Amino acid sequence: MGLFYTPYYAIRLLVFSFLFLSSSVSFALLIKVGSTDFPPFYVINSDNSASGIYVDIMERTLQHAKLDYRIDSFPTKRLYRNLGLGETDIFLGIKGSPEYDDNVLYSKMAISQIQMRVYAIGNTPLPLIKEDFNHYRIITMRGYGYHGLVKYFANPNNNIAVTSTSEHRSSFLMLKNKRADYVINYKHPSETALEDLKIRDLKYTSFYDAKVYFIVSKETPYAAEILNKLELAYLELIELGELEYITNDD
Repeated sequence: MGLFYTPYYAIRLLVFSFLFLSSSVSFALLIKVGSTDFPPFYVINSDNSASGIYVDIMERTLQHAKLDYRIDSFPTKRLYRNLGLGETDIFLGIKGSPEYDDNVLYSKMAISQIQMRVYAIGNTPLPLIKEDFNHYRIITMRGYGYHGLVKYFANPNNNIAVTSTSEHRSSFLMLKNKRADYVINYKHPSETALEDLKIRDLKYTSFYDAKVYFIVSKETPYAAEILNKLELAYLELIELGELEYITNDD
């Protein structure tokens, strides 16, 4: 699939629009790249090394941009806090997470999209709009902003009982044991967690598709210039056919 269905000439125009600024900047710093547990996009291996679809995109883009880097893995909430404080420089993620949203720069183009699902069992109605969560019990993943929805969930006026967990599998066990009405999570980690779980009458709805961007902390030295170099390198790799926009379809 092409980059958001953008015509070839438009991609070239974006590439050349970054060329002068990006090619004139050189860096002598080690960029701290963030990773977390979000398979198959981010995978923390047994030796604590990082792999996965987004790690591969990040590494290839940084190498093409000739930027030195180090990859560190963190729990999601800590990683998001690090981005906000500048303790992590770069991440591939979504907009709207309160821990970093006001303290980072986002790329002009999205590089992927991930599907947020809401799971329920039995006769519990699947929500169509955020107001449908009112007066229900939900399970969220600790540290996730859900494209800004976490603020809505936390508002006491909406009477939503929120339980947060850092374990994908345990969230579905709580749902199975009727300790909540909904699990809110993204497609791939949910499918991984459900591989060996049997939950009767489990159902879901695709609530929205969140776009994924290059994210650079504003506290990172030369943050804007680094982001420009990443955008240029990514678009060049797209043009060469070495990377492509990644969808998260049904």
